[in-house]
Amino acid sequence: MLQAIQSRINGRIVLVLFVLTNAVYLTMLTYSIPELMNGTDGLPIFDMSPSGYSYQQALAILSSLGEEGRKFYLSTQLVLDLFYPLLFGLCYSSLLLWLIKLIDLKGRAWHVLSVVPFLACVSDYAENVGIWLMLSRYPDLSEELVTISSALTVTKSTLTMVYFMGLLVVLILVAVHYYKVRMAEAVD
Repeated sequence: MLQAIQSRINGRIVLVLFVLTNAVYLTMLTYSIPELMNGTDGLPIFDMSPSGYSYQQALAILSSLGEEGRKFYLSTQLVLDLFYPLLFGLCYSSLLLWLIKLIDLKGRAWHVLSVVPFLACVSDYAENVGIWLMLSRYPDLSEELVTISSALTVTKSTLTMVYFMGLLVVLILVAVHYYKVRMAEAVD
């Protein structure tokens, strides 16, 4: 299946997905996340806590956000985060598959790595459900809900980090490939 998808991917598709994905991400980074961070007394919001958060931290975040901040989280940040995970999965999986095709990179591990953005996507959606439940149920939060939501945040962050580390390796391989091609052309 990945090979069927890979055969249809080209630079234009990757570029369009990259622009769309990062437009949504930039909107979150420059608008909704700073707006929420203003209301949390410097505490990172749930989405921006890659190492997770404790029950006490979750209560502190939700309390400091206040009613208006919690509504903003639900109506703005989580709405933007409906689009971002899918765009992330499509964009970064496509990017990797395109790069693999570009230099004819062999090995099953590279194709497995191209699935990681979709695993991060699923984790992000599950995390968003947990955040929505915490925002909706506050102040009646169970420790189990916070623990599960935090674990999903850590899972999403870990998968994202693994992907970008793998992408960095592939980009280095692409650079080496093109360096070798140029050197071979220079010799001829």
